[in-house]
Amino acid sequence: MVFMPNRSTPDYWFEKAEQCFRRSRIDSNARVKLDALGNVFMVKAVELDTKLQKLAKATTPLLPPARA
Repeated sequence: MVFMPNRSTPDYWFEKAEQCFRRSRIDSNARVKLDALGNVFMVKAVELDTKLQKLAKATTPLLPPARA
């Protein structure tokens, strides 16, 4: 099975940010707008990744301490 990121995954937003940053190096007319859009996508990716990590920690049962 091939993993296809969708809008609910941080990987999707990281990829979109990378696309904007790559294109901004090619298209000098739209460089500022593409960089700004890439930054917005990167923020979304980091926010979503942080939320998912917090959710994973909250739903992971705590193990009792090991007895020595």
